[in-house]
Amino acid sequence: MRYFPMRAVICACVLAASSAAWPAADPNNTQSYALHLPLTFNADAPLQRLLLPAQVMVNMQSGGMRDLRIFNAQGQPLALALSDSASLRQTENRKIELKSSPIMGSADVADISASSLRIEEQQGKRIVQIDSNAADAGAPRKKVLGALLDTRAIADPVVALALDVDLPDAQPVTFDLQASKDLKDWRSLAQTVLYRAEAGASGLGTDHIELPAVNLEDQYLRVTWTDAARRTAPVVMRSATLTTARGVSSVARVSAALARPVLNNPYELRFSLPFATPVAALKITPAGDNVLLPVRVLGRNDPGQPWTMMAASVVYKLQSAGKLQTSAAIELPPAAFREIKIEADKKTPGFSAPPEIALEFEPVQVVALVSGAAPYTLAAGLANAANPYLPVQSLMPDYRAAQENGLPLATVDGAAALVPATASRDGMPTRSIVLWAVLLLAALALGAMAWVLFKQNSKPSGE
Repeated sequence: MRYFPMRAVICACVLAASSAAWPAADPNNTQSYALHLPLTFNADAPLQRLLLPAQVMVNMQSGGMRDLRIFNAQGQPLALALSDSASLRQTENRKIELKSSPIMGSADVADISASSLRIEEQQGKRIVQIDSNAADAGAPRKKVLGALLDTRAIADPVVALALDVDLPDAQPVTFDLQASKDLKDWRSLAQTVLYRAEAGASGLGTDHIELPAVNLEDQYLRVTWTDAARRTAPVVMRSATLTTARGVSSVARVSAALARPVLNNPYELRFSLPFATPVAALKITPAGDNVLLPVRVLGRNDPGQPWTMMAASVVYKLQSAGKLQTSAAIELPPAAFREIKIEADKKTPGFSAPPEIALEFEPVQVVALVSGAAPYTLAAGLANAANPYLPVQSLMPDYRAAQENGLPLATVDGAAALVPATASRDGMPTRSIVLWAVLLLAALALGAMAWVLFKQNSKPSGE
């Protein structure tokens, strides 16, 4: 029976190794979190809001901001609600005037709604022709059948369009709006009817056409007009003014500096991010003076995975008329990649030294029900944490959109965040290495246990 202590020791080793690989931290215990910041609430306000600082953003270890808690002096977590990101955004409208290119065709064409178009340059002017396979016998008389607008560079959704046109007298005119990517296949967007009794008189109908946030990027817009008999009306169109709309944050983005990463070579730098918060943009400022580099930004979550293309842009640092100009932050898609690679165009000299990099995050706001005594602690940084948030409507009865923005704003005391630039590498992911190491340790322990048992059982009974 002397082998039982050895078995107990081996079992203890296996259990300890397993516990080290999968720690069971209590999310309701302040000490389970990596980051602790002092939080100050306003007096006599049961509901208050908090904009998360950069230090919290770069310490989150669970997606969806789940590893965030606020504890009172008794160590009790406060009730929290995550504010809808839309409450921190407002609509920005922009007007874009586009000159129209006339669509020319045969005078006997009554309806071009199903016609294909081709664009020609004639004497420095863009002319749009109806693309027809019919022979141009006798050079038939041409007339203006409509207008084409080049909207390919408009990235934001279009919510309205206003026409700058001259109308014939006492003749109602129907305007049709269509869009196409290839000038062949057209889809209908909207229609309006305009009427003017005589020259100089105010017209009936509206030249302002509402659109349901249409995406016209990489497309053309065609405007055609007809009279009551569906014949081409004598209309002169000069231009159209498009109104775009996009959501922009009413609160500034949160920024954190990245410690300068190691430059693998002049054309590549890579680093790992020690947090789960999605990065909205990268502000890259190259070292040196008068530098301009086309770059690509790629991301992945583990070594061994293929890189995913995230963005391509040009970064620069230029001195112009005694004023320093630097490139804007590079917008990134909403994906939380843990590893980032920045590649410089190899047709350039590349990076002479690691650039300055700032990480930008979309603002995040939480609503807290203040309970218990001060001091209060904002805690963050716990992997695999459960979702702590209640619906904001449960904390604010009769809730109205963005109502939480009127609550008192709590403040956090803390220094500026500096994110370590951990070197990224190829090979097996760290998590896989840890798991295989634990399994190997467990296998060795079980093997040692079996060997001890075998030796004990193989001894003569008299020993």
